[in-house]
Amino acid sequence: MKFLIVLLCALTQLHAQTQPDPSPRASLSAGMGVEYASYADVTTLINATVSPAQVVPRFKTAVEFFGAGTLPLTAPWLLKIEYAYTLATFSPQGPFGPATFNVTYHMPSLILQYMLLDRGVYSVRLGAGGGYHFGRLEENTLYLNDAFTGKGPGIVVEIEANTAFGDHLYAYLGANARWELIGSVADAQGASPGVSSSGLPVTFHSFGAGARLGASYLF
Repeated sequence: MKFLIVLLCALTQLHAQTQPDPSPRASLSAGMGVEYASYADVTTLINATVSPAQVVPRFKTAVEFFGAGTLPLTAPWLLKIEYAYTLATFSPQGPFGPATFNVTYHMPSLILQYMLLDRGVYSVRLGAGGGYHFGRLEENTLYLNDAFTGKGPGIVVEIEANTAFGDHLYAYLGANARWELIGSVADAQGASPGVSSSGLPVTFHSFGAGARLGASYLF
């Protein structure tokens, strides 16, 4: 985190010295990434149902897919409309055999971006925003197959860079941090999967940081 703050300060100073009037361009981007996230209530629930020798850690690596469109506002500001999908799978050994727990998030978001650098052949943007997100937990064991869903707000901060392959096609590199605040979850009958370590219903609260790789088309 300290390294990221220093990097952002350096980029901001460089922008102020060498790029007084950036010219944002509309763009479309898509790609995939990995996220390292904490699913506190979900892992508590899983560990209550599996063998003590198969306790799953609180943090888990998830795969992410995303697509976004960006529209320039008043320079150097842009508005980004994004849809992201993440999937994390837990496969512990339950008391009656193997079990699978799939955690997915659907995350449409509006993100306000600030153009730190724009040199035509490359650009760097810093953004923050959020949206109303949807989570799902699929639980598959020898004696139970059920799905639980929830919804609530999510927040994201990000930094992205685009490097030109040609006049319009760019390589996309990004990093972000997310806070998901999805509340208590329930199945189709309205039943909760259980309670968290605090004694309250299970939620889809999570925090994660990740990196992305993809492609952008700048108009």
